[in-house]
Amino acid sequence: MAAAELPGQPMLLAEHPKSALSRWLRQGVETHVSLPFIALALLGAIWVATFHFIDTEQARFEAISRESSRELIDTYEAQMVRNLSGIDQTLKMLKYAFDVHGAAGAILSLDDHLLLPSGLVFVIRIADRTGKIVASNPSAATVGVANDDFFQFHRDTDRDVPFVSSPRYDAASAETLLSFTRRLNNAAGKFDGVAILMVNPAYFTSGYERARLGDQGVLALVGSDNLVRTMRIGESQISAQPVSPTFISDIKPGELTTSPWDRIPRFTSARRLHGFPLTAVVALAENEQMAPFRQQRSQYLWLVGGGSAVLVLLVTLICVWSWQLTKSRRRSRRDQATYAAASEANLDAFFVLRSVLDSSGAIVDFVIDAANSRAKKMTGMAGQTLIGVRLSTIAPDYWANGIFNDMVRVARAGGVHEAEWEDTRNLERAKWLHRQVVAVEGGIVAIVRDISQRKQAEQHILHMAHHDGLTGLANRILINDRLERAMLQAQRRRRCIAVVFIDLDKFKVINDGLGHDAGDVLLTRIGERLRECVRREDTVGRFGGDEFVILLEDQREDPSAIIPALEKIQRAVTEQVLICGRQVQVNCSMGVAMYPRNGTTSATLIKNADAAMYQAKEKGTNNFEFYAPEMNALVQEKLVMIEDLRHAIESTAGMDGNSSQFKLLYQPKVDLRTGLMFGVEALLRWHCPNRGIVSPLDFIPLAEESGLIIALGEWVLQTACMQSRAWQDAGLTPLTMSVNVSPLQFTENQLVGRIAKALQQSDLAPTLLELEITESLIMRDVQQAVHKMREITAMSVSLSIDDFGTGYSSLFALKSFPIRSLKIDKSFVNELASNPDDQAIASAIIMLGHKLNLRVIAEGVETEAQLQFLRDHDCDELQGYLFSRPVAPEQIAVLLEAQMQQQTLLPA
Repeated sequence: MAAAELPGQPMLLAEHPKSALSRWLRQGVETHVSLPFIALALLGAIWVATFHFIDTEQARFEAISRESSRELIDTYEAQMVRNLSGIDQTLKMLKYAFDVHGAAGAILSLDDHLLLPSGLVFVIRIADRTGKIVASNPSAATVGVANDDFFQFHRDTDRDVPFVSSPRYDAASAETLLSFTRRLNNAAGKFDGVAILMVNPAYFTSGYERARLGDQGVLALVGSDNLVRTMRIGESQISAQPVSPTFISDIKPGELTTSPWDRIPRFTSARRLHGFPLTAVVALAENEQMAPFRQQRSQYLWLVGGGSAVLVLLVTLICVWSWQLTKSRRRSRRDQATYAAASEANLDAFFVLRSVLDSSGAIVDFVIDAANSRAKKMTGMAGQTLIGVRLSTIAPDYWANGIFNDMVRVARAGGVHEAEWEDTRNLERAKWLHRQVVAVEGGIVAIVRDISQRKQAEQHILHMAHHDGLTGLANRILINDRLERAMLQAQRRRRCIAVVFIDLDKFKVINDGLGHDAGDVLLTRIGERLRECVRREDTVGRFGGDEFVILLEDQREDPSAIIPALEKIQRAVTEQVLICGRQVQVNCSMGVAMYPRNGTTSATLIKNADAAMYQAKEKGTNNFEFYAPEMNALVQEKLVMIEDLRHAIESTAGMDGNSSQFKLLYQPKVDLRTGLMFGVEALLRWHCPNRGIVSPLDFIPLAEESGLIIALGEWVLQTACMQSRAWQDAGLTPLTMSVNVSPLQFTENQLVGRIAKALQQSDLAPTLLELEITESLIMRDVQQAVHKMREITAMSVSLSIDDFGTGYSSLFALKSFPIRSLKIDKSFVNELASNPDDQAIASAIIMLGHKLNLRVIAEGVETEAQLQFLRDHDCDELQGYLFSRPVAPEQIAVLLEAQMQQQTLLPA
């Protein structure tokens, strides 16, 4: 027997190594063993990836900097070629004028033909064969140039090439200048002098943009003699700086080199300028170009370092936790069982509850005998077992909210009971539930369904019905409802309510100028600020558009008590808002109506607050007014004026011009060069039987607001065309008739048809009709405006931009407008004789218009000083009281007859 057991001994001994290996393998997969190795590998991968990313980013930033240097040299080369070509062209014209008119008449000839460049920038001179300056513009006492390098070059060299001198101080102009010169020959081809164009070296670096070049970037022109003609570094201007010959010749475009003049590394590009002994140089400072990368690299290192520290800490905590749980996990692994039933696939939670009875047989609790995984998840015990747990343990609040009593009733009486309730045991996980309870032997079965999504959808629909979709504030329905409830409470408490009606000032300008998306952002921000200005019990609502309503409940009878709240609202609204990268600001006008003093119904209170707001707006922006009974009279007056205006327009149809309440006056337009009247502008006047003469400033906005401007504008267009044709039929010189188009007219679909109808009925040539549209109007929707403008110009009707300079047009948009002329707004003309800012704006508009091949007209010219300024700056046309006020058609005929007689008397 003993011998029989011996063979088994080696086998038993052999199992021990396998068992030990199995234990080591199981331990190896434990979290606290494997996780440190995984974390170490992860940390290594993170840091390797980080350094690789940093190297890649560095290479990318360097490549961007080199490419920026190459792009800048292309731009700078093109700019210098244009500038130098213009300079050389001037020298050639000067040389030609010298050949034709001699030294004394050359500059005068070019000046007569307006071919001389601006004397504020360029100095033009001619030196004779001895080096003496014989002509100059601007004129100045000068010394000879016989000893200058350019004079000696042209005297000793018969080549017809331009020469660029080194910068030198010019005593006549008291500044350092660069000289561009060409040789002058006599009829025999011998040296006869030098044509000279002198300019400040800074002219060639004026295009320095700090946004692209930074504070240490370089723009420079270097001569073939390796002497810097001009160089700009940030705000510093340098000239006559020598550089190494190899520095220019060995540079590769965008190469990072050390600048020889200040030893700063820069990404440098150089380009030889064709036709001139000059090389353009652009350099970007390496420390500025790579600063974003270095900041980014520091952020990455701090981020990865911090993340690594957090990872190490988390791994340590997890390993400790894992080691503590390993023993319990080994014990629980043997006891785990799978609850398999048909309910597992159901989305509802199933509970089998056994009744717990006291000594008298009354149900005092329930014990969970079975539950599916959905039930465990719903109770928040997904990682625990529910079997054997009492209902009072997981839901003690059921005893207070009546659910337990309902369950006991079903268990005693039988049948099925259904109900809904909100589970608020955990506020972070509050949800709506539906229960169906069925009695079974010894207890009940409860089926619970999560209906939170349905309830949320219902609440969302209810919220949308009572709140503004953009701002989330109360809408009109909710405002009226809360106002009605607030009035009931105020009546019981003998307190007051303040209804504040708010309208944003200048909102339309921002909405039209920056777009509707920007307007929506602004309304949302204003709504948030208004909520922050009031108490929790108060209501902030959006009434519509840019109008808001605030209900301030539980107020004293004295209205002055809410003034601090109104001032707080004003400060909040006027605070700047950042939209689309721009700081914008709006003001507000507020009207206040008090309950019960100013009304006892919601409609009356809101109407009266609205009337008070309009009264505040009449006094200017950023005001508030308390309602007074006479304000309704002002609103009523506005409505009566609209009705009078409507009656006047309706009665105009079918009447002749003398019977109509509306009259057209005509203000002449004058050509500044000839002094002749070439056109008129039609200006509308209203002679109301009840009001007398009404200013256009009063009735035109009402016509726009009410939509009556469409019919009124059509009458103006037809009447003006008929009058223009009548002047022609009387044998008078044809005039261009200018008619203003309002914003509402321009956006109307029938505008083109109305123009065609007016031209057809009057038999007026389309070329004699000009429509004036405001700058701000066409910038609301540039693409649509350009399309409409092209439809109009296709009829041969010309277009003019009125009030130019007061809107938001960009140069890119302006060049796409099919227009004939620009009209300088009279706000820039009023102080034209004394205000340098207005002078700069007016001269810039004139120059811009001429560059775009447009005629420029100035309106509101009233003084000789204004006229002289416009004439000196080559403005094309004028309009204003200096020539004539708006006059009746008969006066225009008189002016035309006088003008025709004057032209007849002039010699041929």
